[in-house]
Amino acid sequence: MVHTIYDAVSCGDADALKGMLSARQGVVFIGTDPDEVYFDAASITAMLQGQADAGIKVRAGTVTAFEEGTVGWTADTGTFVLPDGTDVPFRMTAVFHRENGAWKLVQEHASIAVTNEEAIGAEL
Repeated sequence: MVHTIYDAVSCGDADALKGMLSARQGVVFIGTDPDEVYFDAASITAMLQGQADAGIKVRAGTVTAFEEGTVGWTADTGTFVLPDGTDVPFRMTAVFHRENGAWKLVQEHASIAVTNEEAIGAEL
């Protein structure tokens, strides 16, 4: 499912993205930018479409995935590929819920890792 989301973002396929998101209350997407916090499918789809329109591609790293009943969760250390070819590593976790036989994204959090020294000025 993560690979399918990355492909849809990379291609700007808004219909595919919308179809992968849960319409249930409680959906949340936290992106890498401090202003990227969304709580509804329409806003999430629009943000991801904006990334695609900007020419950003998403490449998977080593995706791990697990499931228990109707809940699944994943983690990845992937790469954003900027239009100029620059690679930006990121970390991502996501939670999915099986709805009407299909996995739907209910929660995603992505971050760009920085050292503790960069973030808070101290090694922990």
